[in-house]
Amino acid sequence: MAQIMRFTLFLSASLAAFQCAAQVTYGLQQNVIPWQEGLYLAGYDVLSDTWVWEDTLTYAEGFGLGSSTYDHWEDDYVFLGLPSGSLGGLQWMEQPIDGGAPLLLDFEGNIHSIHHDMQSNLFYGLQGYGLDSAWVDFGDGSGYWEISNWGTQVVQISPLETEAQITSVTQLPWLEGVVAGASCYDSDTHRFFIWGVDDQGDGRLVAVDCENGTLLSDVSPVLETNQNISELEYNILDGMLLGLRSTYQGDGNADMELISLDAETGTITSQMALPQVSSYTPDGTVFDQINRIYILHYYQGTGINPHLLSVNAGTFEVLTDVNLEANFLELEMSNVAFASQRYATSNLAIPPARCEVDLAGGSWIHHGTQPWTVNQIDIAGRMVRTLELIPGAAMEVPRGMWIWQFTQDELVYCRKTFRR
Repeated sequence: MAQIMRFTLFLSASLAAFQCAAQVTYGLQQNVIPWQEGLYLAGYDVLSDTWVWEDTLTYAEGFGLGSSTYDHWEDDYVFLGLPSGSLGGLQWMEQPIDGGAPLLLDFEGNIHSIHHDMQSNLFYGLQGYGLDSAWVDFGDGSGYWEISNWGTQVVQISPLETEAQITSVTQLPWLEGVVAGASCYDSDTHRFFIWGVDDQGDGRLVAVDCENGTLLSDVSPVLETNQNISELEYNILDGMLLGLRSTYQGDGNADMELISLDAETGTITSQMALPQVSSYTPDGTVFDQINRIYILHYYQGTGINPHLLSVNAGTFEVLTDVNLEANFLELEMSNVAFASQRYATSNLAIPPARCEVDLAGGSWIHHGTQPWTVNQIDIAGRMVRTLELIPGAAMEVPRGMWIWQFTQDELVYCRKTFRR
């Protein structure tokens, strides 16, 4: 059974085959295993309410809020994590979804709001740096820097063999702070969208061209004193910047709505009210670029009753709204299939897909040309059935927890599903 317990993600190389097909949302679940055992990384298909992947990251016991991203070229979940048993700082961590060895790298300084440019295969993030600083000398040659104001700079992160190298792209000295989870990236034009607060306390929506290191726009959207913007996502195919607008009430609650924003003018357009959303965890949204789906992890209450909501970003209709049994944090979408098709003409080659079978709409769909032998195994390790999945065929995933073993000649792939 050792071979069966290796869970691997399959992605087709054909974009046409993925239309209206599910892609996998990855995130860290809490209260599933004791924190001493490591972080618990899980994969979820929102369209069929099916958990399709899981792994225990024994090398990490904590993570930096708002630090996760996804490497769409290597198929890795990326985050800043605290090494298990370590008293040191965070490390750059990449967990391959195919079960390979993780990449653990040191880095200097602080990084947050990290994004992967799917076209150039580069990582970008934000870093705070001190302004108006003064050296406080203890008189014996030692002391510290006292910083009265902070600025923000966009940095490029390059994972090397032993460290994650950080290089400044452009500085935004007036941007004093950035709201966690309130940034996103457009891989078509290499634009980094940032929502933060300037040194006067005003909200600023900034767009940076990371390829040329230039500021494209800097506007202050009109908001009431009790309103805030967060959870930005960029719909690449429709060229639309989306986010949440919170209007806080006097009783401690807030009215939430999904909005679109014009990055050049700051104009806000309300798209749909979200009365079911009482609160949310920062960096709790992702965007499915193929299916144009905005996905939000939220709570019905203040940090209680976690749910996962998916919204069609074309019609602004709710697709699914599912009650989860545990928190699902630091969400990242595997847009590997989207990246491989949209940017296939770039100078750098996208890695080929690993398999021809994909979970879509609650069924295994065969997009390839050769049949696969499929073994369905229960959680006790007993073989339930064996069948042949021919090209173009679909096989529904039944409710319950199952292990699936797909075999074709010398290739063996395994997946785990849990469907309620």
